[in-house]
Amino acid sequence: MPIDESVTTGAVSREQAERQLSGFAQRLRDGHNRSRDALTLAPSENRLSPLAQLPLQLDFHNRYFFNEDHDPDFWQFRGGESVADIETNVAHSSLSALADAPFVNLRPIGGLSAMIVAISAMGGDPGSTVVCIDPASGGHHASVGVIERLGFVPVTVSVEAGAVDIEDLRKILSSQNVSLLYLDLANSLHLLDVASVAACLAERSPHTLLHIDASHTLGLILGGQAPNPLDLGATSFGGSTHKTFPGPHKGVLFTRLPHLSRLIKDAQRILVSSHHFAATLSLGLAAREFQHFGPAYARKVVTNAKRLGAELAERGFEVARCTDGFTDNHMLWVDVGDAAATNKLAGALAEANIRANVQTENEMPNISGAVFRLGTNEVTFEGASETSMALIAEAFAAARNGAVDRAAKYRAQARQAFESPYFFADTE
Repeated sequence: MPIDESVTTGAVSREQAERQLSGFAQRLRDGHNRSRDALTLAPSENRLSPLAQLPLQLDFHNRYFFNEDHDPDFWQFRGGESVADIETNVAHSSLSALADAPFVNLRPIGGLSAMIVAISAMGGDPGSTVVCIDPASGGHHASVGVIERLGFVPVTVSVEAGAVDIEDLRKILSSQNVSLLYLDLANSLHLLDVASVAACLAERSPHTLLHIDASHTLGLILGGQAPNPLDLGATSFGGSTHKTFPGPHKGVLFTRLPHLSRLIKDAQRILVSSHHFAATLSLGLAAREFQHFGPAYARKVVTNAKRLGAELAERGFEVARCTDGFTDNHMLWVDVGDAAATNKLAGALAEANIRANVQTENEMPNISGAVFRLGTNEVTFEGASETSMALIAEAFAAARNGAVDRAAKYRAQARQAFESPYFFADTE
């Protein structure tokens, strides 16, 4: 849409300003209404339930909240007294129960914020070595840069089929004083093998802390579909709360160790001021709902991902495979050709109101070109069935053939095949 120069220069009359603002409001409403019918297949996004969305629409969105102990003499900022327990009790207790971890820090404002807090807290003395996963084998693109900017020395380790190269890790541990192993597997069709890494550290470097960035699989872990890293020997884990976990854009960190909890809190106090109070209330409500729906939702996410992979392959799409089928989690990778072909199909799908995540060339492990990185987490949260997966695959095939209208019809039919959502639909 062309930019109105008067908007950017401020050279508008009151009448013009009112018309412009009215236009912005209408565009926002139109976009929101279109989103309600969309099928979003991004593995790094999810929807909020009506209940979890409520705090973001209310006054609490603009309020600070620091009085975690409910001290009557410490209400430096007013406005949150009536609902503070949704953060201090509901959010903490629900997340603690889901993660089987007594210590929960829910003040990071996103996954990258949680990463910065965790590495700052547990990275050790300045100049210490922090090991993360090589981005070429699925590690997060920002980890190396964050480690460097925080004054630590980054070293990467490779991962294949969810397994860290243990021989390479042994060499690193033998040659350097590694304070923290920050395993940040962001792009993978396999679940991360945490147990073998923990065993290696116990043998070679017992002082090294092991943190698992579970941003992508947090909902699968808290829903019992993936192993809890703390049960496998990790000292802490966490990540963003809006991917497989159907919460707001926030971050969370878990540990069972009191001294690590103190380190995390000390770092968080410096690195996070406003923790976005309304989003934290939203997270608490999402967590309480997840205690009811989480296990069934998490199972269905993986079932749907496997079914969608099979349906796309049946229609001639090149779907990457993991060791046992198409995926062990929520993620699928689909190669439809070069960047031009990928973007053309993505555009056709968008016209049909189907949102597919595109990763450009050389961003995904073992794939040289552009690729669709799909996820079944959001549509499953809304109630997508295995029948819906077949209809989504038909929509992909129709869009590939240039039949956008037919793709839109399959999208509508896929929605009609939805079953009950994994949240409380009536919370008024």
